[in-house]
Amino acid sequence: MIESESNVNSTVAAYRKTLLGGEPSLTIADLAYRTGTPIERVNSYWVAMGFTPVAEDVPTFTEMDLEAYQTWSSLIDSGKIDLNTGLSFVRAQSHIADRLVLWQTEALVDDVSRRFNLDDTTARITTLDRFRDFLPFLESEMIYTWKRQLEALISRIDMEVSHRGQVGATGKFPLMRTFGFVDMVSYTSSSTHLTEIDLIDLINRFENICREAIPSAGGRVVKMIGDAVFYIADDLPTGLRVVTELIEKLTSDKNLLPVRASVVQGAVFSRSGDVFGPTVNLASRLTDVAPVGQILTDSETASRIISGEGGVSYVAEPVKEADLRGVGKVMPFRVYKR
Repeated sequence: MIESESNVNSTVAAYRKTLLGGEPSLTIADLAYRTGTPIERVNSYWVAMGFTPVAEDVPTFTEMDLEAYQTWSSLIDSGKIDLNTGLSFVRAQSHIADRLVLWQTEALVDDVSRRFNLDDTTARITTLDRFRDFLPFLESEMIYTWKRQLEALISRIDMEVSHRGQVGATGKFPLMRTFGFVDMVSYTSSSTHLTEIDLIDLINRFENICREAIPSAGGRVVKMIGDAVFYIADDLPTGLRVVTELIEKLTSDKNLLPVRASVVQGAVFSRSGDVFGPTVNLASRLTDVAPVGQILTDSETASRIISGEGGVSYVAEPVKEADLRGVGKVMPFRVYKR
């Protein structure tokens, strides 16, 4: 049975008290005055979180907001980081938090919808009521996973810097990585003929396999792009293992569309949790022209594979020259295991 509007409102009010410490009672002018900072800085902080700028006389904030802003502003004033870096911190955390709460909420909606056979509206109202049962777990798990991911990143940085020696990396693209894309062929045309349930199942199956197979082989998911995944690894042998094992797992699932892939080793740089560089664009374009079920690479990566840098299990053979959009004419190589 669907709850009345008043019950839903009371539920939201209860969450607001739990999550924010109460109803908003402070304006942006109050935060600026009590922290001794310009209103412009408060607004920059708020917008960096992904929210719309607020009028000076509208109560929008709680004491919790004030404490968080004061801590952030004090870090800027200490000189340990500058304002741009501080705003970058806020954007990063808020972007991830926005994606995280959406993911978690949709997972719970799907859970109650499937298990209790509820329509979407009823499932969402039920989820609103049940979310409180998961708040302590989700909060502690977020802190735990952040610590684990940070430790893993610190270890990778330490290993990479140690291997560079005294010379170090220079230039705009200091990171040497192996990466590529895997996408489903004919997804756009196929999606128009699928039911909503079948389309959701297709995307979920593809993403779940990618998120399990890539780290299992030693790589990392940079991002999911609808019908494609952008993966990365620290070295060539790992990158080759990631893409070949992923292709095998995706191809073996008869409920998925055919797939194709690329793998390239090249210099890149990282910003905002993403990876950039000319070689990333090259890997993307190679995927666009890869035949169904095949993995393509560029000539430089192919030469390393042929010389054995990727391990004795892998072979690279030239295929037909291709004219890649935004890149030009290249000689791709097909990569496969012996």
